[in-house]
Amino acid sequence: MAGTVIFKDQKLFSSTSVDNRFIAGYMADAPEGAVKVYLYSLMLLSCGGGNGEDIASALSMTEEQVNDALMYWEKQGLVRASYGENGSLAVQFLPFSEISSGSELNSGAQNYHELVSKLQEVLGTRNLSGTDLKKIYDWIEVFGFDEDASVEIVRHCIEIKGARVHINYMDSVAKRLAADGILTLDSVRESFERQTELSGGAAVILKRWNLSRRPTEDEVALYDKWVREWGFTEEAISLALSDMVAVDRPNFKYLDAILSSYHEKGSVSADDMREVLREQDMIAELARQAFTRAGLKRNASANDRRQFEFWVREYAMSAELILYAAELSAKKGTPFAEMKRLITTWHEKGIASFQAAKEFQQTAESEQRSGSAKGRSVNRALNYKQRKYTKEELKKLGIDFGEDDDDED
Repeated sequence: MAGTVIFKDQKLFSSTSVDNRFIAGYMADAPEGAVKVYLYSLMLLSCGGGNGEDIASALSMTEEQVNDALMYWEKQGLVRASYGENGSLAVQFLPFSEISSGSELNSGAQNYHELVSKLQEVLGTRNLSGTDLKKIYDWIEVFGFDEDASVEIVRHCIEIKGARVHINYMDSVAKRLAADGILTLDSVRESFERQTELSGGAAVILKRWNLSRRPTEDEVALYDKWVREWGFTEEAISLALSDMVAVDRPNFKYLDAILSSYHEKGSVSADDMREVLREQDMIAELARQAFTRAGLKRNASANDRRQFEFWVREYAMSAELILYAAELSAKKGTPFAEMKRLITTWHEKGIASFQAAKEFQQTAESEQRSGSAKGRSVNRALNYKQRKYTKEELKKLGIDFGEDDDDED
């Protein structure tokens, strides 16, 4: 009991005042020695408090007996106990006017005597305050939990968070279970076993990322969705993790996006996912070859690969046909845009083979050349029919060919 302190909460005079409600409502059911400790502790308030050794010596009790008595009154809601960092126990007596306003709590403590005993077995040296116990009583009276189910909730929370787990955390767990209609001991245990299994699966993922921490509740919830709602197996999730090798900071949100993509395609088994991965590899290689034939110097982006996947999946275009489009686009200013135009045209024309596309392009080019020839402007001077003139006619036109006129002399 070293380090135990009694806080003076109100000024008392030379006599020790004991509320009749304590005498009538609590004293008869108190275990041996508990009343002595309570009354003596009240008296100490008038002289500034005392420690466990003082009380034990004055009452001829051991320190452990004094501690048990104080913890008993803490369970009844008459005092509040808290632990310091050094393990010391501080006990504060509550004003009885405050206690009387929660008479249903005190009544509940008596009605749940067996429950409190079971809780104490789980709590060990830890003791819950009256306010904490009131929350647990609410689990039973408001939410409808079995008493044993309530004890199991406390046990589980201590196992997960440690002996000093806050009552608010326990309350949040209880409310979550109540929202799912999990109220009996068996159903609560089954839920916790399921959660432990999910936590283990989530922990495996963290370990693969070299993260040595427990998974958060949100991470466990995501893992639960992947496994229970979407139907992914551990092997399938492991395959999805291979898509994150190049990610600097892998996380559950990113993994959720990857699995969502597989789920939308209806590929949730390991075999289905392997088939998707093979197809993705094929698409990536097809895009690489097409960009090379089209003269594109950059690598295909994710959006580019999705375009190729669309042509293969939705248009049912063969790799040979797509590569032919790439070759035809090589001399264009925007090769990839030309590829899109050609493939869209072929799809609209119902062309699905390389030979059909080749014949279509040859016909189109021939028609284009023919149309160009018909529409070309003609220089009329080239087709003018020349006329022959005599010398006399040329002279009349004033054209002199420079002949000598000596004969005329």
